Amino acid sequence: MTTTLTPSRPRFLPYFATALGVRLAVVVIGILLLPIQPAKPIQIAGITVAGFPADLRPGQPTTEHFRELILSGSGRVIEPWYRWDAVWMVNIALNGYANAADESGRNGVAFMPVMPACIALANVLGVNPFWFGLLVANLVGAAGAAVLAQVSARQLNDPGAGWRTLALLLAFPTAFFYSAPYNESFGLLFTALALAAWQNKQPARAGLFALGGSLARMTGVALGVAAVIDWLMKRSRAEFPRMLAVAIGSVLGLVLFWCFLWWAVGDPFAGLKSQVTWGRRGLSVWNPWYAIESIYDPNLLRPAGAKHFWGEAVVVFGFAVLGVRAWRKRGVFWGLLVLVPIAQMFASGSLLSAHRLILAALPAFIELADLLRRPLWLFLTLLGFGCIQLVLLNYYVHWQFAG
Repeated sequence: MTTTLTPSRPRFLPYFATALGVRLAVVVIGILLLPIQPAKPIQIAGITVAGFPADLRPGQPTTEHFRELILSGSGRVIEPWYRWDAVWMVNIALNGYANAADESGRNGVAFMPVMPACIALANVLGVNPFWFGLLVANLVGAAGAAVLAQVSARQLNDPGAGWRTLALLLAFPTAFFYSAPYNESFGLLFTALALAAWQNKQPARAGLFALGGSLARMTGVALGVAAVIDWLMKRSRAEFPRMLAVAIGSVLGLVLFWCFLWWAVGDPFAGLKSQVTWGRRGLSVWNPWYAIESIYDPNLLRPAGAKHFWGEAVVVFGFAVLGVRAWRKRGVFWGLLVLVPIAQMFASGSLLSAHRLILAALPAFIELADLLRRPLWLFLTLLGFGCIQLVLLNYYVHWQFAG
């Protein structure tokens, strides 16, 4: 009789230390990119990738107010990391959802509450909220990446897959958002913890972490959708408690936030409605077509004068392929965790920020790690990802739209 030995589960600490080192290195690089620029713009295929002037701020009074607030204290050194949505996180944290707005008519109800709550807590405790927001994002992002690496190693029954998944996630072009004070790091951690609990058949823990995931990102509801459809296709009585816990948790997070908005601003769906001011569309059966149209139509509303979403479309298509592969090789649950966030983008009528929002499709990184077993292909992929990430990070700190 032959006994098959299951590889021991890789330890969390080596993954975490590696991920945290990368996260902090990205923070430093982002700070250094602001003053260090070529004297003349550098263009590739007609697109400027470096040589930006130091001052490209939007110039809105609200943005300038928070910039001056950051520069007036010890957070001045990390000011380059407070761009775009990061400014909104601070705006919500200091002014509350009811009063967070800017001159363009946009308001803070569009953003989920986890990161704003952390920054608000720091302010209440007398800790510098700007440093706190950045440090929490990096610690949480590193922890989430480490847990996902453990999930991958177990899912593929290969300790090396954990390291490949970790490397691919950290190098991915928009992974620098795990270093920014956005909600992305919390979405990563809670989703990865929910997946780990799912693997270990721990319904209560999986449901609790699913709740956290939907409080961090709207895409967190994918956990519940995937769990329900997976169970409907299997009809396994033994798996019913796990499915029910994850479904309730992922929906409950949204319900709690909507109830809070009802109390704060008088409209539970204010966040969904406000997405229109960012170039997305109200609920319509035609939204998937509008999302396709957003790829190429230069007349649609886009940030920073962008003329198309071809890059976002390539990323979405690639991840959709990985989602189908995950469905076939790992099962319905894992495939839908990739495909549901993509469906949410098409339901919004726009691929705006698709290359950042796609970070929610975590099983795709596991599939990519399974495909890239050959060192040469893995190296070339990581090199390409890393170079694009550097370009997008340079965009971000210079107030150019990067996701």
